[in-house]
Amino acid sequence: MHNHFAQAEGVANLDKVPETGALIIIGFAKPKGGTGGYARYIAVAHKDWKHGVSVNQVPGAPLPIQSAPLKRDENGVMRPTP
Repeated sequence: MHNHFAQAEGVANLDKVPETGALIIIGFAKPKGGTGGYARYIAVAHKDWKHGVSVNQVPGAPLPIQSAPLKRDENGVMRPTP
């Protein structure tokens, strides 16, 4: 990070991301019992891209407005926690 680069390990489906024209977003927590690290890499590409899904097709996304801040419980699941 001190050289203005981020290192990503174990990123699935990276070979399906367009070489140019995609925006990579880092930091979306995996809600609803997801496994893995604390960040998720998301590629935003043109609507004609043959891979991927719309945000409306992903379980748990977009996150609804919660009654309290989201915190991970003992199983790592993001839940509203006062």
